[in-house]
Amino acid sequence: MSSRDFFAFMLVCLFWGLNFVVAKFAVTGAPGWVPGFEGVPPIGFAFLRFAVLAVLLLPFLRPWPRQWLTLAGVALGMGAAQYTFIFIGLQTATPSAMALVLQSGVPMVTLLSVVWLKERIGWVRGGATVLAILGVVLVVANPAELTLSVGLLFGLAAAFVASVAMILIRRIDMKPMRLQAWIGLLSSPVLLIGTAAFESGQVEAVTAGGWMFLAALFFTVVLVNIYGHGVFYFVLQKYETTLVAPLTLMAPLIGVVSGVMITGDRFGPTLVVGGLMTLLGAGIVASRPNKQLPKAPLVREESL
Repeated sequence: MSSRDFFAFMLVCLFWGLNFVVAKFAVTGAPGWVPGFEGVPPIGFAFLRFAVLAVLLLPFLRPWPRQWLTLAGVALGMGAAQYTFIFIGLQTATPSAMALVLQSGVPMVTLLSVVWLKERIGWVRGGATVLAILGVVLVVANPAELTLSVGLLFGLAAAFVASVAMILIRRIDMKPMRLQAWIGLLSSPVLLIGTAAFESGQVEAVTAGGWMFLAALFFTVVLVNIYGHGVFYFVLQKYETTLVAPLTLMAPLIGVVSGVMITGDRFGPTLVVGGLMTLLGAGIVASRPNKQLPKAPLVREESL
């Protein structure tokens, strides 16, 4: 990989990693950048994210798709459902732990491809899948107190629905930006109904967040999604998936570091050991090709 492409891609990973802290701020107000701001309701924030995304990517909607039912499943899995779970989870979970737990999507989609697509995996990829899952379990659970993090369970649910959507996406022949445009357009009304039915005080919360909240919204839509996907797919067209996918693990690593440094996440042995197991297992899986679903290691990147 050329140095120019490498540094451009690392900038994308930086944005993706910092996004966990930015999203935490958007739904909780932490780490207190705006006094009195306690966050926008999670479904409401998800609605704003996808509504703005749909508007900005409006030119990419044409031509009209044919596989509406499959597209709707993909949009709800990678859009409305996944981000509702992530943002609800971030109300109580730390950004660093969420960054690691969402990596469970890589082994999940591998297992789903075995069940649904009859993919065959060797002992190396199988062992790495088990290692990643055990690492996630260690991060989610608290062995000393025999408790589970409810917020991170929502993170696991987000990874699962994104993995199911990744299996469905193989049936759709659609360019990445066009797919993102349709995810935004189809997710927005579902999320609008959800936030109207189950949440309140959305307008007041956005007003309280002021320009910092608007900056967070700009960051997650323009830099994380539009710019990030633009560079990501440019790099993916030039280089093999087995080279690009392992490099994306820089994003959760940056997510962990930024969570510890910015929001003061606890950096204990459970997070360290579980995180290393998760990243190592996901990295091995990502570096070995999936014959039935070549983009399986990119499940997280497909849905950012």
